[in-house]
Amino acid sequence: MSAATERRQYHRVRAIFEKAFTLCVPFLDPRQGICGQALTHHIPVVLRDRFPELSPEELLVLVPALKTAWRLRQRTRVVAES
Repeated sequence: MSAATERRQYHRVRAIFEKAFTLCVPFLDPRQGICGQALTHHIPVVLRDRFPELSPEELLVLVPALKTAWRLRQRTRVVAES
């Protein structure tokens, strides 16, 4: 595989990722959940309402990516505050 070969397949997901992340922050943050538990099970519903053009496969890619981005950004924020 050459360096010029594009392996990414979900370009629509990449295009909306930051908007989706901002929209889902309240559901990813355990401090805004119930008893310290994040409300991540609501994320697919929220995304489907806001981005009805996404296919079920794209949602299956986007939801775990949002969770991963949340964890990484929290870790980065904690390190920056130290």
